[in-house]
Amino acid sequence: MATSVTMASGSLLQQMIFTCLSIMFTLLLFAASIGSASPIRVPNLQQCELAMDASVSLPLMTLTLNCCLPIPPQSPRHFSFHKYKSEPRVRQAAHTVSDAYIAKYTRAYELMKALPDDDPRSFHTQAKIHCAFCNFAYRQAGNASVPLQVHFSWLFLPWHRWYLYWHERILQSLLGDPTFALVFWNWDDQRDGGNVMPAMFVPNGTALYDRNRNQNNLPPTLVKLRPNTTGNDSAVVNQNLNDMYQDVVTATTAELFMGGAYRTGTDLTNATVINAPLGGLLENGVHNGIHFWTGNSDLPLIQDMGTFTTAARDPIFYAHHSNVDRLWDKWKYNLPGGPRADHNDTDFLKAKFYFYDENARLVKVKVRDALDNSKLGISYPTVAADELWVNYNPPVMSIGSAVAVARAAGVATMGAAPQNGTIFLGSNLSAIVKNPSSLPPTTAKATVLIIQGLQVTRKSFMSLSAFINLPFADALTDTSSAEYIGTFNIIPTANVKHRHLITNVMFEIGDNMRRIGISHEHEAVITMVVTGVEPVSIEGLLIDYA
Repeated sequence: MATSVTMASGSLLQQMIFTCLSIMFTLLLFAASIGSASPIRVPNLQQCELAMDASVSLPLMTLTLNCCLPIPPQSPRHFSFHKYKSEPRVRQAAHTVSDAYIAKYTRAYELMKALPDDDPRSFHTQAKIHCAFCNFAYRQAGNASVPLQVHFSWLFLPWHRWYLYWHERILQSLLGDPTFALVFWNWDDQRDGGNVMPAMFVPNGTALYDRNRNQNNLPPTLVKLRPNTTGNDSAVVNQNLNDMYQDVVTATTAELFMGGAYRTGTDLTNATVINAPLGGLLENGVHNGIHFWTGNSDLPLIQDMGTFTTAARDPIFYAHHSNVDRLWDKWKYNLPGGPRADHNDTDFLKAKFYFYDENARLVKVKVRDALDNSKLGISYPTVAADELWVNYNPPVMSIGSAVAVARAAGVATMGAAPQNGTIFLGSNLSAIVKNPSSLPPTTAKATVLIIQGLQVTRKSFMSLSAFINLPFADALTDTSSAEYIGTFNIIPTANVKHRHLITNVMFEIGDNMRRIGISHEHEAVITMVVTGVEPVSIEGLLIDYA
Protein backbone atom coordinates (compact mmCIF):
# COMPACT_ATOMS: atom_id res chain seq x y z
CA MET A 1 0.00 0.00 0.00
CA ALA A 2 2.72 2.41 0.93
CA THR A 3 4.44 1.80 -2.37
CA SER A 4 1.28 2.42 -4.37
CA VAL A 5 0.51 5.58 -2.43
CA THR A 6 4.03 6.85 -3.06
CA MET A 7 3.69 6.17 -6.76
CA ALA A 8 0.33 7.90 -6.89
CA SER A 9 1.70 10.93 -5.03
CA GLY A 10 4.68 11.09 -7.37
CA SER A 11 2.39 10.86 -10.38
CA LEU A 12 0.18 13.63 -8.98
CA LEU A 13 3.22 15.80 -8.25
CA GLN A 14 4.53 15.30 -11.78
CA GLN A 15 1.12 16.19 -13.17
CA MET A 16 0.94 19.35 -11.05
CA ILE A 17 4.45 20.38 -12.13
CA PHE A 18 3.55 19.74 -15.77
CA THR A 19 0.36 21.79 -15.41
CA CYS A 20 2.22 24.68 -13.77
CA LEU A 21 4.89 24.64 -16.45
CA SER A 22 2.22 24.60 -19.14
CA ILE A 23 0.49 27.59 -17.58
CA MET A 24 3.78 29.46 -17.25
CA PHE A 25 4.68 28.68 -20.85
CA THR A 26 1.27 29.88 -22.03
CA LEU A 27 1.64 33.08 -20.02
CA LEU A 28 5.11 33.65 -21.45
CA LEU A 29 3.79 33.17 -24.98
CA PHE A 30 0.94 35.56 -24.22
CA ALA A 31 3.34 38.15 -22.77
CA ALA A 32 5.58 37.77 -25.80
CA SER A 33 2.61 38.24 -28.11
CA ILE A 34 1.61 41.39 -26.26
CA GLY A 35 5.13 42.80 -26.56
CA SER A 36 5.60 41.93 -30.23
CA ALA A 37 2.14 42.18 -31.78
CA SER A 38 1.07 45.73 -31.04
CA PRO A 39 2.56 47.95 -33.75
CA ILE A 40 0.90 51.27 -34.51
CA ARG A 41 -1.66 50.80 -37.28
CA VAL A 42 -3.45 53.20 -39.62
CA PRO A 43 -6.28 55.10 -37.90
CA ASN A 44 -9.90 55.40 -38.97
CA LEU A 45 -9.90 58.65 -40.95
CA GLN A 46 -13.66 58.99 -40.49
CA GLN A 47 -13.16 59.47 -36.76
CA CYS A 48 -11.36 62.79 -36.45
CA GLU A 49 -11.24 65.37 -33.69
CA LEU A 50 -10.90 69.12 -34.01
CA ALA A 51 -7.81 70.73 -32.52
CA MET A 52 -8.26 73.38 -29.85
CA ASP A 53 -5.61 76.06 -29.95
CA ALA A 54 -5.50 78.37 -26.94
CA SER A 55 -2.93 81.13 -26.57
CA VAL A 56 -1.10 81.59 -23.29
CA SER A 57 -0.13 85.21 -23.79
CA LEU A 58 -2.13 88.34 -24.43
CA PRO A 59 -4.38 88.71 -26.26
CA LEU A 60 -5.96 85.53 -24.92
CA MET A 61 -7.94 83.61 -27.51
CA THR A 62 -9.08 80.11 -28.37
CA LEU A 63 -9.25 78.77 -31.91
CA THR A 64 -10.82 75.58 -33.22
CA LEU A 65 -8.71 74.09 -36.01
CA ASN A 66 -9.78 71.41 -38.45
CA CYS A 67 -6.83 69.18 -39.31
CA CYS A 68 -9.05 66.33 -40.52
CA LEU A 69 -7.91 64.81 -43.80
CA PRO A 70 -9.98 64.26 -46.98
CA ILE A 71 -11.05 60.67 -47.60
CA PRO A 72 -10.58 59.69 -51.26
CA PRO A 73 -13.32 57.57 -52.89
CA GLN A 74 -10.93 54.76 -53.83
CA SER A 75 -9.81 52.13 -51.37
CA PRO A 76 -6.26 52.61 -50.05
CA ARG A 77 -3.35 51.07 -51.92
CA HIS A 78 -0.65 49.07 -50.20
CA PHE A 79 2.80 50.42 -50.94
CA SER A 80 5.29 48.27 -52.79
CA PHE A 81 8.51 49.18 -54.55
CA HIS A 82 7.06 47.60 -57.70
CA LYS A 83 3.96 49.83 -57.69
CA TYR A 84 5.89 52.99 -56.80
CA LYS A 85 9.11 53.02 -58.73
CA SER A 86 11.33 56.05 -58.17
CA GLU A 87 13.95 57.71 -60.32
CA PRO A 88 17.30 58.14 -58.55
CA ARG A 89 17.69 61.70 -57.32
CA VAL A 90 20.08 63.64 -55.14
CA ARG A 91 18.79 66.17 -52.63
CA GLN A 92 21.15 69.13 -52.64
CA ALA A 93 21.94 71.69 -49.94
CA ALA A 94 19.61 74.69 -50.30
CA HIS A 95 22.42 77.24 -50.17
CA THR A 96 24.26 75.58 -53.09
CA VAL A 97 21.56 75.18 -55.76
CA SER A 98 21.51 77.31 -58.91
CA ASP A 99 19.11 80.12 -59.74
CA ALA A 100 17.53 77.88 -62.36
CA TYR A 101 16.84 75.21 -59.76
CA ILE A 102 15.41 77.78 -57.36
CA ALA A 103 13.06 78.89 -60.15
CA LYS A 104 11.97 75.28 -60.73
CA TYR A 105 11.55 74.72 -57.00
CA THR A 106 9.44 77.85 -56.66
CA ARG A 107 7.31 76.79 -59.62
CA ALA A 108 6.68 73.39 -58.02
CA TYR A 109 5.26 75.03 -54.91
CA GLU A 110 3.26 77.50 -56.98
CA LEU A 111 1.55 74.55 -58.66
CA MET A 112 0.96 72.77 -55.36
CA LYS A 113 -0.47 75.91 -53.73
CA ALA A 114 -2.77 76.49 -56.73
CA LEU A 115 -4.59 73.19 -56.16
CA PRO A 116 -7.99 73.33 -54.39
CA ASP A 117 -7.73 73.02 -50.62
CA ASP A 118 -9.67 69.74 -50.58
CA ASP A 119 -7.28 68.12 -53.06
CA PRO A 120 -5.08 65.66 -51.10
CA ARG A 121 -2.10 66.88 -53.16
CA SER A 122 -2.61 70.55 -52.29
CA PHE A 123 -0.20 72.43 -50.06
CA HIS A 124 -3.14 73.06 -47.73
CA THR A 125 -3.76 69.34 -47.24
CA GLN A 126 -0.07 68.51 -47.13
CA ALA A 127 0.31 70.87 -44.18
CA LYS A 128 -2.75 69.33 -42.49
CA ILE A 129 -1.13 65.88 -42.60
CA HIS A 130 1.47 67.04 -40.10
CA CYS A 131 -1.14 68.72 -37.94
CA ALA A 132 -3.35 65.61 -37.98
CA PHE A 133 -0.77 63.03 -36.97
CA CYS A 134 1.27 65.31 -34.71
CA ASN A 135 -1.56 67.03 -32.87
CA PHE A 136 -3.88 64.19 -31.86
CA ALA A 137 -6.59 64.52 -34.53
CA TYR A 138 -6.89 60.73 -34.67
CA ARG A 139 -7.07 57.86 -32.20
CA GLN A 140 -4.97 54.74 -32.25
CA ALA A 141 -6.42 51.80 -34.14
CA GLY A 142 -6.94 49.03 -31.61
CA ASN A 143 -7.16 51.42 -28.65
CA ALA A 144 -9.55 54.28 -29.34
CA SER A 145 -9.03 55.75 -25.87
CA VAL A 146 -5.46 56.76 -26.77
CA PRO A 147 -4.57 59.59 -29.18
CA LEU A 148 -2.12 58.95 -32.02
CA GLN A 149 1.17 60.87 -32.05
CA VAL A 150 4.23 60.36 -34.28
CA HIS A 151 6.67 62.47 -32.26
CA PHE A 152 8.58 61.58 -29.07
CA SER A 153 9.33 57.99 -30.13
CA TRP A 154 10.89 55.64 -32.66
CA LEU A 155 8.19 56.64 -35.19
CA PHE A 156 9.57 60.17 -35.60
CA LEU A 157 12.26 59.51 -38.22
CA PRO A 158 10.48 56.96 -40.45
CA TRP A 159 7.16 58.84 -40.42
CA HIS A 160 8.81 62.06 -41.55
CA ARG A 161 10.86 60.20 -44.20
CA TRP A 162 7.63 58.87 -45.69
CA TYR A 163 6.06 62.35 -45.44
CA LEU A 164 8.90 63.86 -47.48
CA TYR A 165 8.82 61.00 -49.97
CA TRP A 166 5.16 61.49 -50.93
CA HIS A 167 5.42 65.28 -50.79
CA GLU A 168 8.32 65.08 -53.22
CA ARG A 169 6.47 62.68 -55.56
CA ILE A 170 3.54 65.10 -55.75
CA LEU A 171 5.87 67.97 -56.65
CA GLN A 172 7.53 65.77 -59.28
CA SER A 173 4.15 64.95 -60.80
CA LEU A 174 3.04 68.58 -60.89
CA LEU A 175 6.27 69.56 -62.66
CA GLY A 176 6.31 66.50 -64.91
CA ASP A 177 9.87 65.83 -63.73
CA PRO A 178 10.49 62.50 -61.94
CA THR A 179 14.05 63.55 -61.07
CA PHE A 180 13.00 66.66 -59.12
CA ALA A 181 14.22 66.53 -55.52
CA LEU A 182 13.69 68.51 -52.35
CA VAL A 183 16.59 70.57 -51.03
CA PHE A 184 17.93 70.25 -47.51
CA TRP A 185 18.63 73.14 -45.15
CA ASN A 186 22.17 72.39 -44.07
CA TRP A 187 21.91 74.12 -40.66
CA ASP A 188 24.59 71.89 -39.13
CA ASP A 189 27.17 73.29 -41.59
CA GLN A 190 29.18 75.74 -39.48
CA ARG A 191 31.79 76.58 -42.13
CA ASP A 192 30.48 76.77 -45.69
CA GLY A 193 27.35 78.91 -45.42
CA GLY A 194 24.61 76.47 -44.47
CA ASN A 195 24.02 77.82 -40.97
CA VAL A 196 21.81 80.71 -41.98
CA MET A 197 18.25 80.65 -43.29
CA PRO A 198 18.53 79.65 -46.99
CA ALA A 199 18.21 82.68 -49.25
CA MET A 200 15.80 80.90 -51.61
CA PHE A 201 13.10 80.91 -48.89
CA VAL A 202 13.51 84.57 -47.90
CA PRO A 203 12.08 86.82 -50.71
CA ASN A 204 8.57 88.06 -49.93
CA GLY A 205 5.91 87.28 -52.52
CA THR A 206 7.22 83.91 -53.70
CA ALA A 207 5.68 80.48 -53.11
CA LEU A 208 8.58 79.65 -50.77
CA TYR A 209 7.96 82.59 -48.44
CA ASP A 210 6.18 82.40 -45.10
CA ARG A 211 5.38 85.59 -43.20
CA ASN A 212 5.31 83.82 -39.84
CA ARG A 213 9.04 83.55 -39.30
CA ASN A 214 11.27 85.23 -36.76
CA GLN A 215 12.30 88.44 -38.53
CA ASN A 216 15.33 88.74 -36.26
CA ASN A 217 16.72 85.48 -37.65
CA LEU A 218 16.86 86.30 -41.34
CA PRO A 219 20.26 86.13 -43.10
CA PRO A 220 23.01 86.79 -42.19
CA THR A 221 22.03 85.82 -38.62
CA LEU A 222 23.62 82.51 -37.63
CA VAL A 223 21.41 79.60 -36.66
CA LYS A 224 21.35 78.72 -32.96
CA LEU A 225 20.78 75.00 -32.62
CA ARG A 226 20.21 75.47 -28.91
CA PRO A 227 17.61 78.24 -28.50
CA ASN A 228 19.38 79.90 -25.56
CA THR A 229 22.85 79.97 -27.07
CA THR A 230 24.63 83.25 -26.33
CA GLY A 231 27.84 84.96 -27.41
CA ASN A 232 29.42 86.23 -30.60
CA ASP A 233 29.40 84.35 -33.91
CA SER A 234 32.47 82.33 -32.99
CA ALA A 235 30.90 81.24 -29.71
CA VAL A 236 27.64 80.34 -31.49
CA VAL A 237 29.52 78.18 -34.01
CA ASN A 238 31.34 76.23 -31.29
CA GLN A 239 28.16 75.67 -29.31
CA ASN A 240 26.37 74.52 -32.47
CA LEU A 241 29.18 72.07 -33.17
CA ASN A 242 28.92 70.61 -29.67
CA ASP A 243 25.14 70.29 -29.97
CA MET A 244 25.62 68.28 -33.15
CA TYR A 245 28.34 66.18 -31.52
CA GLN A 246 26.22 65.40 -28.44
CA ASP A 247 22.96 64.76 -30.36
CA VAL A 248 24.36 62.66 -33.20
CA VAL A 249 27.89 61.36 -32.64
CA THR A 250 27.56 60.23 -29.01
CA ALA A 251 24.07 58.79 -29.59
CA THR A 252 25.41 55.33 -30.32
CA THR A 253 22.20 53.31 -29.85
CA ALA A 254 18.90 53.39 -31.75
CA GLU A 255 17.02 54.32 -28.58
CA LEU A 256 19.30 57.28 -27.90
CA PHE A 257 19.25 58.58 -31.46
CA MET A 258 15.80 57.61 -32.78
CA GLY A 259 13.71 57.42 -29.63
CA GLY A 260 12.06 54.70 -27.58
CA ALA A 261 9.29 52.21 -28.24
CA TYR A 262 5.78 53.40 -29.10
CA ARG A 263 3.15 50.67 -29.41
CA THR A 264 -0.62 50.49 -29.53
CA GLY A 265 -1.85 51.57 -26.11
CA THR A 266 1.09 53.84 -25.32
CA ASP A 267 -0.34 57.18 -24.20
CA LEU A 268 2.10 60.08 -24.14
CA THR A 269 -0.37 62.18 -22.17
CA ASN A 270 -0.92 59.58 -19.45
CA ALA A 271 2.21 57.50 -19.02
CA THR A 272 4.18 56.13 -16.10
CA VAL A 273 7.92 56.28 -15.57
CA ILE A 274 8.15 52.59 -16.47
CA ASN A 275 6.49 52.72 -19.88
CA ALA A 276 7.04 56.31 -20.98
CA PRO A 277 8.80 56.43 -24.34
CA LEU A 278 11.35 59.06 -25.12
CA GLY A 279 12.16 61.02 -28.20
CA GLY A 280 15.64 60.60 -29.62
CA LEU A 281 18.43 63.11 -29.12
CA LEU A 282 18.17 64.30 -32.73
CA GLU A 283 14.46 65.04 -32.42
CA ASN A 284 14.47 66.64 -28.98
CA GLY A 285 17.70 68.53 -29.53
CA VAL A 286 18.72 70.25 -32.75
CA HIS A 287 15.53 69.36 -34.66
CA ASN A 288 13.25 71.06 -32.15
CA GLY A 289 15.78 73.88 -31.77
CA ILE A 290 15.46 74.78 -35.46
CA HIS A 291 11.66 74.78 -35.22
CA PHE A 292 11.84 77.30 -32.39
CA TRP A 293 14.54 79.42 -34.06
CA THR A 294 12.53 79.75 -37.29
CA GLY A 295 9.05 80.39 -35.89
CA ASN A 296 7.79 83.86 -35.00
CA SER A 297 8.47 84.34 -31.28
CA ASP A 298 6.00 87.25 -31.21
CA LEU A 299 3.08 84.90 -31.90
CA PRO A 300 1.42 82.89 -29.09
CA LEU A 301 2.67 79.47 -30.25
CA ILE A 302 5.72 80.64 -32.22
CA GLN A 303 3.89 79.94 -35.47
CA ASP A 304 4.41 78.74 -38.05
CA MET A 305 7.45 76.52 -37.51
CA GLY A 306 7.33 76.67 -33.73
CA THR A 307 4.26 74.47 -33.18
CA PHE A 308 3.05 71.14 -34.56
CA THR A 309 -0.25 72.58 -35.79
CA THR A 310 1.24 75.03 -38.28
CA ALA A 311 4.87 73.95 -38.80
CA ALA A 312 4.25 72.38 -42.23
CA ARG A 313 2.56 75.55 -43.51
CA ASP A 314 6.05 76.95 -44.02
CA PRO A 315 7.78 75.54 -47.15
CA ILE A 316 11.08 75.67 -45.26
CA PHE A 317 9.72 72.85 -43.06
CA TYR A 318 10.35 70.30 -45.82
CA ALA A 319 13.94 71.51 -46.33
CA HIS A 320 14.48 71.36 -42.56
CA HIS A 321 13.26 67.78 -42.40
CA SER A 322 15.29 66.81 -45.45
CA ASN A 323 18.36 67.63 -43.38
CA VAL A 324 16.99 65.62 -40.45
CA ASP A 325 16.54 62.74 -42.88
CA ARG A 326 20.09 63.21 -44.20
CA LEU A 327 21.47 63.08 -40.67
CA TRP A 328 19.69 59.77 -40.10
CA ASP A 329 21.68 58.35 -43.02
CA LYS A 330 24.83 60.01 -41.70
CA TRP A 331 24.28 58.44 -38.28
CA LYS A 332 23.76 54.97 -39.77
CA TYR A 333 26.59 54.81 -42.29
CA ASN A 334 29.19 57.54 -41.91
CA LEU A 335 30.26 58.03 -38.32
CA PRO A 336 33.35 56.70 -36.51
CA GLY A 337 33.04 53.14 -35.31
CA GLY A 338 31.27 51.74 -38.35
CA PRO A 339 27.58 51.33 -39.24
CA ARG A 340 24.96 51.82 -36.54
CA ALA A 341 21.72 49.88 -36.37
CA ASP A 342 18.10 51.01 -36.42
CA HIS A 343 15.57 49.36 -34.12
CA ASN A 344 14.78 45.79 -35.17
CA ASP A 345 11.72 45.30 -32.96
CA THR A 346 8.77 43.80 -34.86
CA ASP A 347 6.43 46.50 -33.54
CA PHE A 348 8.74 49.12 -35.03
CA LEU A 349 9.13 47.43 -38.40
CA LYS A 350 5.41 46.71 -38.82
CA ALA A 351 4.08 50.14 -37.82
CA LYS A 352 1.81 51.51 -40.57
CA PHE A 353 0.83 54.99 -41.74
CA TYR A 354 -1.39 56.66 -44.35
CA PHE A 355 -0.20 59.19 -46.94
CA TYR A 356 -1.44 60.49 -50.31
CA ASP A 357 0.32 59.66 -53.55
CA GLU A 358 0.74 61.85 -56.65
CA ASN A 359 -2.66 60.68 -57.91
CA ALA A 360 -4.42 61.80 -54.72
CA ARG A 361 -4.91 58.19 -53.67
CA LEU A 362 -4.48 57.01 -50.09
CA VAL A 363 -1.47 54.72 -49.60
CA LYS A 364 -0.72 52.45 -46.65
CA VAL A 365 3.00 52.20 -45.85
CA LYS A 366 5.17 50.36 -43.33
CA VAL A 367 8.19 51.55 -41.38
CA ARG A 368 10.12 48.56 -42.70
CA ASP A 369 10.08 49.97 -46.25
CA ALA A 370 11.46 53.37 -45.23
CA LEU A 371 14.70 52.23 -43.61
CA ASP A 372 16.82 52.28 -46.78
CA ASN A 373 16.76 55.57 -48.67
CA SER A 374 18.45 54.02 -51.70
CA LYS A 375 15.38 51.84 -52.28
CA LEU A 376 13.29 55.02 -52.37
CA GLY A 377 15.67 56.54 -54.93
CA ILE A 378 16.96 59.17 -52.49
CA SER A 379 20.56 60.11 -51.79
CA TYR A 380 22.48 63.04 -50.36
CA PRO A 381 25.88 64.45 -51.33
CA THR A 382 28.93 64.29 -49.12
CA VAL A 383 29.08 67.43 -46.98
CA ALA A 384 32.67 68.37 -46.16
CA ALA A 385 31.65 70.60 -43.23
CA ASP A 386 30.27 67.56 -41.40
CA GLU A 387 33.84 66.83 -40.36
CA LEU A 388 33.76 69.77 -37.94
CA TRP A 389 31.02 68.36 -35.73
CA VAL A 390 31.79 64.68 -36.29
CA ASN A 391 35.32 65.29 -34.97
CA TYR A 392 34.49 68.03 -32.49
CA ASN A 393 36.69 67.94 -29.39
CA PRO A 394 34.79 69.75 -26.61
CA PRO A 395 37.18 71.42 -24.13
CA VAL A 396 37.05 70.53 -20.44
CA MET A 397 36.11 73.39 -18.08
CA SER A 398 36.30 71.63 -14.70
CA ILE A 399 39.20 70.08 -12.78
CA GLY A 400 38.50 66.78 -11.05
CA SER A 401 35.20 65.63 -9.57
CA ALA A 402 32.86 68.41 -8.40
CA VAL A 403 30.95 66.16 -5.97
CA ALA A 404 32.70 67.41 -2.82
CA VAL A 405 32.21 71.06 -3.80
CA ALA A 406 28.56 70.44 -4.62
CA ARG A 407 27.90 68.61 -1.34
CA ALA A 408 29.56 71.42 0.63
CA ALA A 409 27.23 73.86 -1.12
CA GLY A 410 24.20 71.88 -0.01
CA VAL A 411 23.51 69.91 -3.17
CA ALA A 412 21.51 66.81 -2.23
CA THR A 413 21.71 63.26 -3.55
CA MET A 414 18.91 62.16 -5.86
CA GLY A 415 18.09 58.57 -6.70
CA ALA A 416 15.89 56.81 -9.20
CA ALA A 417 12.10 57.02 -9.15
CA PRO A 418 9.87 56.47 -7.26
CA GLN A 419 11.80 57.24 -4.06
CA ASN A 420 11.84 61.01 -4.62
CA GLY A 421 8.19 61.83 -5.25
CA THR A 422 7.68 64.80 -7.58
CA ILE A 423 10.51 67.34 -7.82
CA PHE A 424 9.93 70.75 -9.41
CA LEU A 425 13.06 72.08 -11.09
CA GLY A 426 12.45 75.82 -11.09
CA SER A 427 15.01 77.61 -13.26
CA ASN A 428 17.75 75.13 -12.38
CA LEU A 429 18.50 72.23 -10.07
CA SER A 430 21.67 70.32 -9.21
CA ALA A 431 21.80 66.84 -7.73
CA ILE A 432 24.43 64.24 -6.86
CA VAL A 433 23.69 60.94 -8.61
CA LYS A 434 25.29 57.56 -7.99
CA ASN A 435 27.15 55.88 -10.83
CA PRO A 436 26.48 52.17 -11.48
CA SER A 437 28.27 50.04 -8.88
CA SER A 438 29.07 47.28 -11.36
CA LEU A 439 31.16 47.26 -14.51
CA PRO A 440 29.25 47.71 -17.78
CA PRO A 441 28.11 44.45 -19.41
CA THR A 442 29.86 43.42 -22.60
CA THR A 443 26.68 44.27 -24.54
CA ALA A 444 26.57 47.88 -23.27
CA LYS A 445 27.16 50.55 -25.89
CA ALA A 446 26.67 53.68 -23.80
CA THR A 447 26.51 55.14 -20.31
CA VAL A 448 23.29 57.12 -20.02
CA LEU A 449 21.64 59.65 -17.75
CA ILE A 450 17.89 59.08 -17.54
CA ILE A 451 15.79 61.98 -16.34
CA GLN A 452 12.76 60.03 -15.20
CA GLY A 453 9.16 61.10 -15.38
CA LEU A 454 9.68 64.58 -16.78
CA GLN A 455 6.31 66.35 -16.79
CA VAL A 456 5.36 69.58 -18.51
CA THR A 457 2.27 71.24 -19.91
CA ARG A 458 3.12 72.25 -23.46
CA LYS A 459 1.49 75.67 -23.62
CA SER A 460 4.67 77.41 -24.76
CA PHE A 461 8.20 76.52 -25.80
CA MET A 462 10.39 75.06 -23.07
CA SER A 463 13.90 73.64 -22.96
CA LEU A 464 15.95 71.72 -20.41
CA SER A 465 19.74 71.78 -20.75
CA ALA A 466 21.81 69.30 -18.76
CA PHE A 467 25.40 69.54 -17.51
CA ILE A 468 27.70 67.16 -15.67
CA ASN A 469 30.35 68.22 -13.11
CA LEU A 470 29.16 71.87 -13.17
CA PRO A 471 27.03 72.31 -10.03
CA PHE A 472 26.60 76.05 -10.58
CA ALA A 473 25.65 75.99 -14.28
CA ASP A 474 22.86 78.35 -15.30
CA ALA A 475 21.18 79.72 -18.43
CA LEU A 476 24.30 81.70 -19.37
CA THR A 477 26.75 78.80 -19.11
CA ASP A 478 28.67 78.14 -22.32
CA THR A 479 27.59 74.87 -23.93
CA SER A 480 30.66 74.21 -26.10
CA SER A 481 32.43 72.24 -23.34
CA ALA A 482 32.65 68.57 -22.39
CA GLU A 483 30.48 69.28 -19.34
CA TYR A 484 27.48 70.06 -21.55
CA ILE A 485 25.34 66.93 -22.00
CA GLY A 486 22.58 68.17 -24.29
CA THR A 487 19.23 69.96 -24.47
CA PHE A 488 15.68 68.61 -24.46
CA ASN A 489 13.44 71.06 -26.34
CA ILE A 490 9.65 70.88 -26.10
CA ILE A 491 7.53 72.36 -28.90
CA PRO A 492 4.11 73.65 -27.70
CA THR A 493 0.98 71.93 -28.92
CA ALA A 494 -2.30 73.52 -29.91
CA ASN A 495 -4.47 70.69 -28.63
CA VAL A 496 -5.74 71.75 -25.23
CA LYS A 497 -6.80 68.22 -24.24
CA HIS A 498 -3.40 66.68 -24.86
CA ARG A 499 -0.89 69.27 -23.69
CA HIS A 500 0.24 67.29 -20.67
CA LEU A 501 3.41 65.35 -21.48
CA ILE A 502 5.10 62.73 -19.30
CA THR A 503 8.27 61.18 -20.65
CA ASN A 504 11.73 59.94 -19.82
CA VAL A 505 14.66 61.91 -21.22
CA MET A 506 17.90 60.08 -21.94
CA PHE A 507 21.37 61.52 -22.60
CA GLU A 508 24.62 59.70 -23.34
CA ILE A 509 27.20 60.82 -20.76
CA GLY A 510 29.98 58.24 -21.06
CA ASP A 511 31.92 60.36 -23.53
CA ASN A 512 31.58 63.42 -21.26
CA MET A 513 32.77 61.52 -18.20
CA ARG A 514 35.75 60.08 -20.05
CA ARG A 515 36.83 63.51 -21.31
CA ILE A 516 36.47 65.10 -17.86
CA GLY A 517 38.25 62.18 -16.17
CA ILE A 518 35.45 61.10 -13.82
CA SER A 519 34.48 57.74 -15.38
CA HIS A 520 35.55 55.80 -12.28
CA GLU A 521 34.00 58.09 -9.68
CA HIS A 522 31.21 56.65 -7.53
CA GLU A 523 29.03 59.75 -7.94
CA ALA A 524 28.51 62.58 -10.40
CA VAL A 525 26.93 66.04 -10.21
CA ILE A 526 24.09 66.64 -12.66
CA THR A 527 22.68 70.14 -13.21
CA MET A 528 19.48 70.83 -15.14
CA VAL A 529 18.76 74.34 -16.42
CA VAL A 530 15.20 75.16 -17.51
CA THR A 531 14.17 77.94 -19.87
CA GLY A 532 10.51 78.84 -20.31
CA VAL A 533 7.49 79.74 -18.20
CA GLU A 534 5.95 76.27 -17.89
CA PRO A 535 6.58 74.42 -14.58
CA VAL A 536 8.76 71.35 -15.12
CA SER A 537 8.94 68.42 -12.72
CA ILE A 538 10.79 65.11 -12.67
CA GLU A 539 10.58 61.93 -10.56
CA GLY A 540 14.18 60.84 -10.44
CA LEU A 541 17.67 60.64 -11.93
CA LEU A 542 19.40 57.42 -12.90
CA ILE A 543 22.81 56.70 -14.45
CA ASP A 544 22.84 53.32 -16.15
CA TYR A 545 24.21 51.38 -19.12
CA ALA A 546 22.47 50.98 -22.46
